[in-house]
Amino acid sequence: MKSVYIVKYGISSRAFEIRQVAIPHPKENEVLIKVEAFGLNFADVMARRGLYRDFPPLPAVPGYDVVGRVASSSSDFKEGERVIALTRFGGYAEYVAADSRAVFRIPETFPTNFAASLATQYCTAYYACMEASKVYEGENILVHAAAGGVGTALVQLLKLRKAIVIGTCSTQEKVNYLKSLGVDYPINYSSHDYKTEVKRILGRKKIDTVYDSLGGKFIRDGMKLLSPGGKMVCFGGAELGSANNIFSRMIKIIQFGFYHPGILMMNSKSLIGINMLRIADHKPEILQHVMKEVISLAEKKMIVPAGGKDYSITQLAEAHDALESGKTIGKLIVKF
Repeated sequence: MKSVYIVKYGISSRAFEIRQVAIPHPKENEVLIKVEAFGLNFADVMARRGLYRDFPPLPAVPGYDVVGRVASSSSDFKEGERVIALTRFGGYAEYVAADSRAVFRIPETFPTNFAASLATQYCTAYYACMEASKVYEGENILVHAAAGGVGTALVQLLKLRKAIVIGTCSTQEKVNYLKSLGVDYPINYSSHDYKTEVKRILGRKKIDTVYDSLGGKFIRDGMKLLSPGGKMVCFGGAELGSANNIFSRMIKIIQFGFYHPGILMMNSKSLIGINMLRIADHKPEILQHVMKEVISLAEKKMIVPAGGKDYSITQLAEAHDALESGKTIGKLIVKF
């Protein structure tokens, strides 16, 4: 089978190598999946650049989510069933052996791109706004990078909660996309200072929850925008990806700010970090609950396909560059 390895950190055109390797033999409680498509996530970009701490030593196969069909299984999955799976790396391959606890059946009717987004993007978004933080009707919510994969999922879920959503993005095309999703106040931060815009929109009110995948100064600035009882929910560090050397990286880290528990208590603010790999590793029952809820919402058409783009395996470098540029909308997938 074909499997894509990162063999060198750095630019995408030199980082990848497609190798012919043996089809894996699933261990007990694993499911062998013939991959229909694998998803791209910003963590893949960070891994390619050597900035993702959990990534194995090179050469290694990246990839956190796949869509495909069961090839074989020692559990109750049947050959030919269509599934999605979260993978602990190794997703950039024609066959993947995945932990059965992270494999979920899906209907044939789910478009591939949408199906791929359920495993990582919608799971992260659901856990963020339904489990890790509680969103109430009418609350003012700020979603950074709202046109991305997790951002799209968050917007759809937050509108189910009847929240007032302010979404940031970087282009007019994305502003139009956010309007189509139902974002109440899209902000193009390339042409407007989003902090000034938030204050203009809310007047004397403040933000109840910020969902942030950017990190750096966006965390520090977001904490200032929060109301008492407000929550800052962090699930990414895209700003670190723009750092070109150790010095700029340190500056980005310092820009996160420093938060003492006493200050958080005095202002009744919460700072919440989310890493779904850690949840999957240590609390698989929570992952299973979240994934089943997400699939149920999709089956009821309460969350629907939106945005995204398909690439072929020959366009992998192009897909990585597009994701890294911040110009993409929704979920990106790659097909062999």
